[in-house]
Amino acid sequence: MAVLSKIRQRSLLVILFVGFGLFAFIIGDLVHSNLFNQSSRNVGKVNGNEIAFDDFRIKVDAVEKSGQGMTASQAVNRVWDQEVSVALLTAEFEKLGLAVGEKQIIEVLKQSQDIGQNPEFLNDAKQFDLAKFRAFFKNNPQSAQ
Repeated sequence: MAVLSKIRQRSLLVILFVGFGLFAFIIGDLVHSNLFNQSSRNVGKVNGNEIAFDDFRIKVDAVEKSGQGMTASQAVNRVWDQEVSVALLTAEFEKLGLAVGEKQIIEVLKQSQDIGQNPEFLNDAKQFDLAKFRAFFKNNPQSAQ
């Protein structure tokens, strides 16, 4: 009984203490939601590079539509693994000073089944023609996206 009577005597102090706790909780929530609201559009951060939700979703959709029979969670995991690999490898390449030149990119394009063997980019000798490739993107700038 003595405890209850002491609480009654100090009811104003108890009310102020509880009120302050509620006030701090509400203010903390407001500050947290405003400060971190911008990052909510990111799926994650790898090596200092933020991965935007919209870009991630587009890549997941592309993997799901690739016809490999993956579930949604498998597609998400694959895209996440790719994003992590790209971020980490890019950092290592930059650290080592490695870069890919135009000649190497052209060689990869020539060897690609989709690009190097595309009839639109072959000359009369059935060889990859870089001029036709560049002309295609010059005439169709929306294809470069």
